[in-house]
Amino acid sequence: MQTIIDFKDYENFLIIPPDISIIENRNFTELDWENKSFPNLVFKNCTISDSNFSSANLSGLRLENCRIFNCNFKKARMEDAIFKDSIFYEKENQKGCGFNLADLKRAEFHSCDISMANFENADMFQVTIDNCRAQGCNFKLANFSKVVSRTIIFSAAYLTNSDFRYSNFESVCLEKCDLSGSKFVDVIFFRTNLEESNLTNAVFAPSQYDGLSLFKADLRNTEIRNIDHRKLDLSGIKILEWQQDFFMESLGIIVFPNEG
Repeated sequence: MQTIIDFKDYENFLIIPPDISIIENRNFTELDWENKSFPNLVFKNCTISDSNFSSANLSGLRLENCRIFNCNFKKARMEDAIFKDSIFYEKENQKGCGFNLADLKRAEFHSCDISMANFENADMFQVTIDNCRAQGCNFKLANFSKVVSRTIIFSAAYLTNSDFRYSNFESVCLEKCDLSGSKFVDVIFFRTNLEESNLTNAVFAPSQYDGLSLFKADLRNTEIRNIDHRKLDLSGIKILEWQQDFFMESLGIIVFPNEG
């Protein structure tokens, strides 16, 4: 059974009794958990700032209605973590948190602000980012895939109903992933694989898309802007009838209604 802690005697997290797993309504700053192991902790209504969690074991971490400012999670183990209604972006200083090289397999972000976060080279297989503000995030070289054998590699991610404007997805593979309902405005899709991905009901207006692959992507009801589709292989993509005008205009073709 989980125990609720008031944390009076453990202010610096130097020792956490084994029966303690829930921390509520506390503020922490300058914690140093580098290389420490505290799995399955739950924080509710807490603020944590200017802290170092690099290479820590935080697997199963759960944050609910928390504020996490200027924290370093580099190389941390955070698989199966769940974050709900939490803020990882310090608006005053325009700073996000660092998750580069972290293990975020099966982690879930729901209704969070993760703007300006750095996920470069993070392991994000089966990650969920839903209904989040994720502006200016760096996903460069993040790994959304799993190697099954020498010839079988598949990707899995759910980046849905979120605002990813100004984010960097350079050199990532999101093949067959669910990106529906999200905003990809002024994002970098340089050498990005979106083959057979679900982009339905999204806004798709990248700033860079050299080497982007959209083969067989589902773009039905997607608002498409700022791309020259002649530079892309759009074989097999799915669109609705009303979206034909965009592609015709890109080719310089003027379509008139049938006469009489």
